[in-house]
Amino acid sequence: MTIDAPEVRLAAAGFTLPEVSTPRGNYAPYSVVRMGTTQWVSIAGQVCRQSGIAMAGQCRDDDDVEPARRAAEVSMLNALAALRLACDGDLSRVIQVVRLRGFIRAAPDFARHPAVLDAASAVLRAAFPDQPLPARSALGVSSLPDRAWTEIEIDALVAMG
Repeated sequence: MTIDAPEVRLAAAGFTLPEVSTPRGNYAPYSVVRMGTTQWVSIAGQVCRQSGIAMAGQCRDDDDVEPARRAAEVSMLNALAALRLACDGDLSRVIQVVRLRGFIRAAPDFARHPAVLDAASAVLRAAFPDQPLPARSALGVSSLPDRAWTEIEIDALVAMG
């Protein structure tokens, strides 16, 4: 692994990619569509699980933003771990993460969804500092699996291995 590998940059920022968890349903952690010399990779929704346990919570007011931001970081690390698996263990094959969808478990009056999801974008920036930020949606939802704070999906363009 080279000094400028995404995993090295993440470690320098204090982040570690976890092992990819086994899907808890009838789906794959990622899907790959080949397009000439590249691949379009879609990562299934990744909640903020650490060692198989969801970080449970709900955004109700400004006091909930910081714990939800930490959950968004964990969700993004889980998504990047699945992306690494799709890249045969080599995140340096990622040409660009083009789409980020973030789901935040929130009360109807909560309005700081982008502030929560900015933490996930910061993890992406640490891994891929020279890539443009992806298009992004920050959505409030009433429930997520295991009452998790956040769930994240990403789509990426990846070089063939």
